[in-house]
Amino acid sequence: MQVRMKSLAWRGMMAALAVVGLTQAALAQSKNDMERITSSKVVRVGAIEAFPYYRKDLASGEWEGIIPDLTRLMFGSIGVKVEFVPTEWGTAAAGLQSDKFDLVGGFNATPQCALAVGFSKIVAESKIAVVGLTDKAKSLTSWDAINTPDVKIAAVDGASTTRAAQAFLPKATWTLVKSTDAMILEMESGRADVILSNEPTLALFLKAKKKGELVIPTPVRAQPINFGMRKNSKELKEWVDIALEYYQISGDVTEIWNKYLGTK
Repeated sequence: MQVRMKSLAWRGMMAALAVVGLTQAALAQSKNDMERITSSKVVRVGAIEAFPYYRKDLASGEWEGIIPDLTRLMFGSIGVKVEFVPTEWGTAAAGLQSDKFDLVGGFNATPQCALAVGFSKIVAESKIAVVGLTDKAKSLTSWDAINTPDVKIAAVDGASTTRAAQAFLPKATWTLVKSTDAMILEMESGRADVILSNEPTLALFLKAKKKGELVIPTPVRAQPINFGMRKNSKELKEWVDIALEYYQISGDVTEIWNKYLGTK
């Protein structure tokens, strides 16, 4: 009888613990993204090797660039630590949807992406441009001149800039690679006539290499730069929009931009 009572007591205790565990899990699931971030004091940011937006310092292991500086400024103001999760442009949307991270900065809001991802207000806008190392690039002053099979373009696979350009350059010869470094290698090796990306990335390439010709073909085409997040992250979006507006008005966004690009 005593053994049976102990068994019943043990089962009762285990059942109570199970109920507590289920209750805690339910409470955790009921929290929205912003509540979870402020309670855990950690926000997870998807990070892509795409300077000036992101770059991981190999010596220190720290992420630097426009987005790391901006997210640390914004979330640091409310005592939240930024944790960077490596990803790629082509898989960033899936990473958000599968809860691998909460935000991705430097994301271009497009009508297609907006079906799967929520977006903040615009941080800035970025022109689409090309860079070449030969005299051929100087003649590519219009998108019509580039839209021919004779022009070989290297670009980063999955990047919003690439997807946008492929829509209006269907006749060009494309080589898609996984990273900015791989894209540059295609041009430097002569396998591509030009590389195509956003103007800030290409301007930094010219500054570092001190060679090449940057062309912004006409008509000028640009894309918005935003933060991407899960579509149901209403409270997080509202807070990010307020924080962005605050630091845009204060001049901090311009200061961060100028730190890496020298111009806004």
